[in-house]
Amino acid sequence: MAFSSGPKIYKSPVRKLVRFFEKSRDQWKAKSRAAKTKIKRLVKRVQDMGASRARWKQRVKELEAELAKANTKCRDLEQEVSALKQAQSEAPTALLALGDFQRSPKRQQYSLGQIWFFLSFVLFARVSLRGASQAMLYSLTLLPFPLGYPDWTTGRLWLLRLGYYKLTRPKPQADDWVWIVDHTVQVGVEKCLLILGVRLSDLPRKGACLTHEAVEPIALLPVQHSNGDVVYHQLEATIEKTGVPRAIVGDHGPDLQAGVERFGEAHPETSLIYDIKHKTAAVLKRELEQDADYLTHSSIG
Repeated sequence: MAFSSGPKIYKSPVRKLVRFFEKSRDQWKAKSRAAKTKIKRLVKRVQDMGASRARWKQRVKELEAELAKANTKCRDLEQEVSALKQAQSEAPTALLALGDFQRSPKRQQYSLGQIWFFLSFVLFARVSLRGASQAMLYSLTLLPFPLGYPDWTTGRLWLLRLGYYKLTRPKPQADDWVWIVDHTVQVGVEKCLLILGVRLSDLPRKGACLTHEAVEPIALLPVQHSNGDVVYHQLEATIEKTGVPRAIVGDHGPDLQAGVERFGEAHPETSLIYDIKHKTAAVLKRELEQDADYLTHSSIG
């Protein structure tokens, strides 16, 4: 029997044709399911690759930031190494300028070389006074002639004399001095107004911190009573050492601030700058004054 479907005529029995078309249909269904599964896998892979790409782009940005920090730190370390090499190269010259270990100052038990040796440990190597004494004990054994080493209390007297010299030596008169002023902690009935100075021309490079080596002690003025009038006259008297400063940096302590403001009125060319450390502390205190954890820890401290 012939079977017609449209223009095409099938001569096979209907039963066989049905099985054939069912088998063909099932094959196409299987191919369709496989294709859909493959498409889903590809879509998921594309999504994963997109997420991975975003993660790697973020990682690249993080690594670039880390590299920039590392480069900055490397430059800082190179500058520190250069400074240390310079100090090392200057050390023998300074020692020779002071004389050898056989020549002693008047009324001194130790030679100029021993004094310089001790002070160099404290000032250049940042060793404590006690540590400097012990370092000299071991270092002097390397010299070809026997030498004693000072007790740390003796070294402290040398350091105080050096500090006194630095405090009282003449300062250059200039119009770019910046004074850093503050009161020391009161001991007994006295406290001191300390004035440190730094020239704007001697400020460290951008990004570096101001160190003790960069500042010059200008005045250390003990008083039993201080107010705005006392501070003002102390500042006026200090002009004789450096000239009128370009700026004064200080906290807003009541007596100190009153004297500084009066000085600024008398010398309008002087800028008055609020110490950033104290200003930041004041802002944080104002922000956290209602915070229970802050109040608890500040009361313990």
